[in-house]
Amino acid sequence: MSIHVVHIEDDQALQEILKSAYEAVAPSAVIQQFAQADSALPYIEEHCGTIDLFVIAIQLPGMTNGLQLAQQIRVLGCPGSIILTSTSVRPSAAMLESLRSEYYPKPWHIYDIAPRLLQYQLPKAEPPATSIAPPPDTTP
Repeated sequence: MSIHVVHIEDDQALQEILKSAYEAVAPSAVIQQFAQADSALPYIEEHCGTIDLFVIAIQLPGMTNGLQLAQQIRVLGCPGSIILTSTSVRPSAAMLESLRSEYYPKPWHIYDIAPRLLQYQLPKAEPPATSIAPPPDTTP
């Protein structure tokens, strides 16, 4: 199983941290990184249904901020999980709920978001084996 992650962050160091973490844990992960929401949107529109996780900085350069991008992602119907990050903007609980998203304050450490990242690397539970039929009744 390969995870598809879109990371929108203008801080190059945070981009490298996330990329290095995924390469260590999930070498087959597909990671697309962008410094602006405006440049990420065409990619998201094209791959909406296959993206498992969006990690989005709220404060971004350009015309669209991270909250606006998260709203566009939900309008597009993308099913992937959203993690929002910021040093100074904390979305309200209602906003996070409406976006079906989580929030991690910056500076986040990879250990803070590792459980969320790793959830996509855990093997899917196998369905239980079909039950074995009891032996046939041999009483006369």
